[in-house]
Amino acid sequence: MTSSVEVPAAVPDFDPNNAQAIEQPDPLSFVTDRVNLWATYVGAIVTIGTTIVIGALLVIGVVMRFGFNSSLDFAIEIPTYLFPWLIAGGVVIAMGRGGHLAVDFFVSKLSRRKRRWLDTGVWLVSTLTLVFLVDVASLLITPFSYQKSTILGWPMIGSYSAFIYMAISLAVQSAGRLWTAFRGTHHQEEIND
Repeated sequence: MTSSVEVPAAVPDFDPNNAQAIEQPDPLSFVTDRVNLWATYVGAIVTIGTTIVIGALLVIGVVMRFGFNSSLDFAIEIPTYLFPWLIAGGVVIAMGRGGHLAVDFFVSKLSRRKRRWLDTGVWLVSTLTLVFLVDVASLLITPFSYQKSTILGWPMIGSYSAFIYMAISLAVQSAGRLWTAFRGTHHQEEIND
């Protein structure tokens, strides 16, 4: 016994009798979107990788402690060393996905034009602040390169690099959002509605 299912005919995405111009994206917006996407991917890889390593080492430490009445020193130090990378990756992901800790009630009451200029001002201040933070963070590279972790003797610059990675990633993403706000492309969808 066979059954037949009728498949609907394909509907074209356009009307050939009503040709319309195809809006081309701004080349720089294309680049900033790609940078934001890749920053989010790298943040995800960092976060997932550190979560797996930290979780595995903590489980191994617990099994060693309660199962064998022993311990592995590195099972305590490596999670501490990697924790800043976990946080930095999560912050970069949150920025890439547009997560924020803000209440935009008052901003939503503004006109589109005022909102665009407010967004531009906020992203300008954010970008400048993050660039300043990268500059200040670079001053601490030398002192951190001389410090060593207690048990394994690893240079602490490896752990501190998470902060520098996060600050640079956020500065680049913020600059991309500044450009988008300045161009007004973020609010273009609302204007078209």
